[in-house]
Amino acid sequence: MRYVSTKHLKPGDKLGTDLVASHNRLLLRKGRELTRSMIDTLELLGYQGVYVDDKISEGLYIHDVINPQLKHAARAEMQAFFCNVETNQIYQARKQIPTIRSIVHSIVDEVVSNRDILVNIIDIRAYDDYTYSHSLNVAVLSVVMGTGLGLDKKQLHDLTMGALLHDAGKMFVKKEILNKPARLTPEEFEEIKMHSELGYRYLSDQIEIPEDARIVALHHHEQYCGKGYPAGLSGDDIHLYGRICCVADVYDALTSDRPYRKSMLPSDAIEYILGGYNTHFDPHIVDALIKKIAPYPVGTCVQLSNGLKAIVVKNYQENILRPKVRIIADGEPTSEYIDLACDMSTLNITITGIVDQ
Repeated sequence: MRYVSTKHLKPGDKLGTDLVASHNRLLLRKGRELTRSMIDTLELLGYQGVYVDDKISEGLYIHDVINPQLKHAARAEMQAFFCNVETNQIYQARKQIPTIRSIVHSIVDEVVSNRDILVNIIDIRAYDDYTYSHSLNVAVLSVVMGTGLGLDKKQLHDLTMGALLHDAGKMFVKKEILNKPARLTPEEFEEIKMHSELGYRYLSDQIEIPEDARIVALHHHEQYCGKGYPAGLSGDDIHLYGRICCVADVYDALTSDRPYRKSMLPSDAIEYILGGYNTHFDPHIVDALIKKIAPYPVGTCVQLSNGLKAIVVKNYQENILRPKVRIIADGEPTSEYIDLACDMSTLNITITGIVDQ
């Protein structure tokens, strides 16, 4: 199984996973052969790519950090919660908190039981599913970094709850501003910035969750150097969970297609975050991120500095930039492997880019 961008899909390509849209609607089943009309529809819906099974990726299976059933349940619950917040259904939103808390515990349990796992997968989502998928992804990334930082279970629960709800305030911002496909005016950006305080206020007044979880909504746009919002806090004055969520929020936003820009590849998003090391982002949290996120996820086709093309088959947490790869020749997999991390004879070979086959 490997990830292929939508623009490079071909009729006859076979889906490697079920394709599930918002409201947990099953669009296409695993194993379905794509037609030209299906590919066009995926592009129209805003899918940036899908996983396919083919000869190049034969024998590869990509493990997500949390299981698909939990992922779908969490996404559906967040969609219902945000809809209740947006329509001021306060009682219904409150009723959901025990279920959300149960989902939080399940997410933490899965990550902690697989604490050595790398984030090795590119998320599949449509434009209309962004808000709910983003909240879940930020929560998963936050707890993954939290384990790397040595947080205990109670801390991880509060962090994950806060990360799931960090964008609750966006339900009070006009949709035409949130989804504007062009640069925001200064006035529109000021309205967007209000979502941090609006979300914190809503969670403080209406929802019974710990303060350490609520504060994530308020602090996730503060910058380590003091140039963020709403209060311009810096360094340790920003709550630890807010600093963690800030990194997770930016990484997931960068790797997502939005109406106003195309997504970045994981490797490019990591480069961007490294550019904010000790300025925009807490350096210790960036260190935790780059040990847990694979810049070249399993199933990614790459160009090597020796001129060969290959597909990533294994990543190493201790040497994240040098995976094990299988060589591709003339669009076909070969039996030749190169282990960039473990084979000392390959020290002069590097990955120079990502390619679509």
